[in-house]
Amino acid sequence: MNKRLTRISKYLTFVLRHHPESIGMQLEPYGWLNVEQLVENANAHGKSITVERVHEVIAAQETPLFELSDDQQRIRAL
Repeated sequence: MNKRLTRISKYLTFVLRHHPESIGMQLEPYGWLNVEQLVENANAHGKSITVERVHEVIAAQETPLFELSDDQQRIRAL
């Protein structure tokens, strides 16, 4: 995984595992967040990520850290 994707992965870990409130979100049951809303809120709080980059992070995982829902609309930490 390149440095950019590693930074995004660490940020996703921070938000999904520890502080979703840092971007004004609350986890849904079982730890899910809407991917588009997560990206929108993260960008509003000074980050620069896209839905496509989130999908790249998930595809590049050596050890599964995140999971997308079957419809690819929600993400959660494993």
